[in-house]
Amino acid sequence: MKKRGIFSGIILIGFGMYFLLERFSLFPSFHTWPTLLFITGIAFLGQAYIGKDYSAILSGVVFTGIGVHFHLASRLSSWPNHISMVTFIIALGLLLQYIKTKQALLPTVLLFVLSIIFLFSHRLQQVFTSVTFDSLIHIWPLSFILIGLYLLFIKKG
Repeated sequence: MKKRGIFSGIILIGFGMYFLLERFSLFPSFHTWPTLLFITGIAFLGQAYIGKDYSAILSGVVFTGIGVHFHLASRLSSWPNHISMVTFIIALGLLLQYIKTKQALLPTVLLFVLSIIFLFSHRLQQVFTSVTFDSLIHIWPLSFILIGLYLLFIKKG
């Protein structure tokens, strides 16, 4: 049975704590919009796992992950700061949702593998310095299009 009000309760507590800490000037480096994304993500994850509303897992991981990503990107120079990090966060959310729902394994694995490849593409490019790899790295969005077309038109059911 899904519990109602978990999301609302967590988000009100989280935002209340955020604004209270801001009022007393505690932890000023966390008074940013990524913190609000993080709080929203935690509320979605609470709804997903406590309320057994597993459709909220993806939203929770995306909001929490993007909040954490922007905090770390602003503080750590070694943290990857490009779009492939967002696809990795989405793939992680899909993977955690698959664990609970046992649905959409193929797109989850494909996005996860592609995001890992793109996340480390600069290192792979150093290893494989061929012209073929360099030209493929520029047209990687075609892989998303081809996988999407496969899922829509070829794989029925």
